[in-house]
Amino acid sequence: MTVNVNHPTFIAFLEQVTNKILSSTQVENYFKLTPEKKLRVQYMVFKLMKNSTKMRGKFNDSELKSFVMILCKKNEDDENYEFSAILNDIHNNFDKINDVTKIKTKTNKPIKVETK
Repeated sequence: MTVNVNHPTFIAFLEQVTNKILSSTQVENYFKLTPEKKLRVQYMVFKLMKNSTKMRGKFNDSELKSFVMILCKKNEDDENYEFSAILNDIHNNFDKINDVTKIKTKTNKPIKVETK
């Protein structure tokens, strides 16, 4: 899928996603957190980002990874460095974080009963 990242509608969408995430999470002091706590913050931000993008369309994994980088660059340009660092870490650990957020469905197998 090709998207004009400079289109005003897309920029407004990026700002909307950023505002939703930042209003739901505290990203201050991200650089001082331990690696385990950083991973928790990354997971929470990724989950919020994934839920925020669901209303506009369905992204596959490669599109979502590209969206993370675009959002990272946008926040870096807006001088929101801590949030940009979180997004960069999400991009670097994308496969690990994405696997955790995928819903695993449980299938019910019928129970076999022996009759005499």
